[in-house]
Amino acid sequence: MTSPGPDTSTIVAFERCPDYAPAVVAPAVRAAVDAVGGIGTYVQPGQTVLLKPNLLTDAAPEAAITTHPEIVRAAIRLVKEAGGTCLVGDSPASVIKHERVWERTGMRVLCEEEGVELITLEQGGAREFREERQVFDIARRVLDADVVINLPKVKTHVMTSLTCAVKNIYGCVPGMAKAGLHKQYFNAADFGRVVASIYGVVRPALTIADGVVGMTGNGPSSGEPTPMGFVAASADGVALDRCICRALGLEPRAVPYLPVLRRRGVGEHDERRIRVVGVNVDNLVAGPVELPNTLRTRLVPSWFARLFAPLLWCRPAFSDNCVACGLCVRTCPADALTQEKGEKPLLAPKQCIECCCCHEVCPAKAVDMQLSPLFQRMADRDKCLR
Repeated sequence: MTSPGPDTSTIVAFERCPDYAPAVVAPAVRAAVDAVGGIGTYVQPGQTVLLKPNLLTDAAPEAAITTHPEIVRAAIRLVKEAGGTCLVGDSPASVIKHERVWERTGMRVLCEEEGVELITLEQGGAREFREERQVFDIARRVLDADVVINLPKVKTHVMTSLTCAVKNIYGCVPGMAKAGLHKQYFNAADFGRVVASIYGVVRPALTIADGVVGMTGNGPSSGEPTPMGFVAASADGVALDRCICRALGLEPRAVPYLPVLRRRGVGEHDERRIRVVGVNVDNLVAGPVELPNTLRTRLVPSWFARLFAPLLWCRPAFSDNCVACGLCVRTCPADALTQEKGEKPLLAPKQCIECCCCHEVCPAKAVDMQLSPLFQRMADRDKCLR
C-alpha cells in the first residue's frame, strides 16, 4: 500500500503484541496510537471519553469473544495521560444479565482498579435516527460523550463475515432494540446497511483493535480462539477493517457493510490511499485462516437469494452440546424457536429469518449454522479452490 501524504485519517498502524502481559500490551498500544498521531490528537484535557469494547456476552477473556481487559487498561491510561475522563461501556446481548458480563469479562475488576466508571448503554435512554428509510436508536451515553474510542475484538462472523471496527459500533444500540433491528433488517445485505448507518452516525474518533488472540471460523462466539499477535490503530475504522480483511484473506465485498460505506463515501476504501505502518499486513497472520461456513451466502446478491429462497438458506441446528439454557429461544427476534424443559430447542424453519442471533448468544457452542444443500455445494467448491 502507498501513502497519499501525512493525512493520519488514512494511516493504519499495526504493532506486534504476542500476549496479554501488561508489560507487553501497554507499549504495543502506545506505539500503535503514536503512529496515528498520538492520543493528544484525539483527546483534549477535560473531555469525557467513552471507551467502547466488545462485550458481547458473559465470557472469560481467554475465550476470545470479548475485548481483553488489558487492551482496555492500556487505552484508559492513555486517555488519563491526555487529561480525559474515562467511561467504559457497551450494550451486551439483551438476554444476558449485565452483572454477569461485567464479572466474567473482567471489566468490573479492571474499572475498579483503574478508578473509572463502568456503564451499560441502556442507562440514560436513546435517541432515534432515521437514515435512508432506516430507523434505529443510539444510546444517549454514546452521543453525550465528547470522544468515542472504539476497542473491538478481531473476529470472523457468521452474519457479517467480519466483526471489528465498524461492526463493534452496533453495540451502541441499546438493549432489545438490537434484536428489533435484526428482525426488521434480517438478511445480510439489509443488516449491513443498518450497521453502516449506525457507524456513520457514531464515527469513533479512534479505533484500537484487539488482535492479540482473535477468533476465526464461525464467530463471533462459536469460532476458534486464534493467536494473531497484534494490535492495530486508526482514526479510520473502515480503513482498518479493510486491512484486517486483507490479513485474513477475506474479500471486503463479503462484509455487507463495507460496500455500503464505500457507496456512501464513508471511510477510506482505496488501498492506494491507505498507508500501513508497522507490521506488514500480508505477514500479519500465519497460515490460512478458517472463515465462516456461511461466507458463500454473503456473496449472493440479495435479489437472487430472495428469488431462490427455498433452495438457498442458512438455519440453525442444535448439537448435543446444548445445555438447554434457553438463551437462544429468548433472544430469537422472529420467535422461530420453542423449547420443552430440559430439551434442545425446536426450529420452525418458515419463521427463521437467518439472523444468527441464536448462534451468537449460545454459551455452549451448540448452534451450528446449517447450509442448504445448494449452498453447501457452493461452499465446498470454494474450499477446494482456496
